[in-house]
Amino acid sequence: MRTIPRQLTETSLNRRALLRWVNGAIVGVLALVWLPASGRADQADAAGAFLLSLTDRAIAELADESVPVAERKQRFRQLFNDNFDVPAIGRFVLGRYWRSADKAAQGEFLAVFEDVMVDRFAPQFAGYAGTKFKIGAIREVSENNQIMVSSTVAPPNAEAAHVDWRLRSRDGGFKVLDVVAQGLSMAQTLRSEYGSVLKNSGGKIDALIALLRKRTNRAG
Repeated sequence: MRTIPRQLTETSLNRRALLRWVNGAIVGVLALVWLPASGRADQADAAGAFLLSLTDRAIAELADESVPVAERKQRFRQLFNDNFDVPAIGRFVLGRYWRSADKAAQGEFLAVFEDVMVDRFAPQFAGYAGTKFKIGAIREVSENNQIMVSSTVAPPNAEAAHVDWRLRSRDGGFKVLDVVAQGLSMAQTLRSEYGSVLKNSGGKIDALIALLRKRTNRAG
């Protein structure tokens, strides 16, 4: 079994903000990483390094509460696009409705979907000084080139939360496909939410796009 350096096993943050996702789900990690019996310890190390980089960047760019909201949203948008597979997530949350939409509608949806994610999650920062993060194990899942990273988040004066990250390995790097906080999947939650809207509108993706645009206008 290979391990990464001890300083990655537990990080105590004395900085003021932490990116939160799905009820406080985007969190920094890194600890012991291991792919049991897979012979792919190098990929496990790389997955851990990716998440550490994501955490460091989020804190460095998004933690300063003195930065204007518009600027923080722009920084979050860049981080989101750099580290999450936005097109793949968008296709998943639409499910069968994606396949029935033309390319123009698909493009419109992805654009407004990105706006919704920025408005919904960019404000989710708080003072989490002293928060500790640990990873348990990293394992392969059934889908090709996908890895599940298990982590624990322990804020001060609060119960620890379990967060899983689903990553896809591609072109020598990683992208986040889903974040599962305390058993609640970001992607599945959005799929259910959007699926209800589409079902009630007779499967018309234009109706969903219009609703999401209204939400972003209110948020802006």
